[in-house]
Amino acid sequence: MNERLWGIYEQLCLVEMRGLDEFVRRVKGSEFGDFSRDDVITFLREIEANMLDNIQTKAMEHHVYAEMADEVSEETQKMFDELIEEFERA
Repeated sequence: MNERLWGIYEQLCLVEMRGLDEFVRRVKGSEFGDFSRDDVITFLREIEANMLDNIQTKAMEHHVYAEMADEVSEETQKMFDELIEEFERA
């Protein structure tokens, strides 16, 4: 995982509670320096994978979560696809 991107993500999304859309917009705008397209997309896919793993973990913990897991997983995947599309737009 790209440590610089992780630090930015951690500060914006986990500490300041900003959305991933803001994270992508600000990284795309080079506010934190330059990152390669591949580094950002790889990083976003890693975060997505972590979120999907967390959804499955929750699904195993309680039947209510299990009932919602497929829908929430699909929404999460769609969100990341849209974030990556936004990042790739010139």
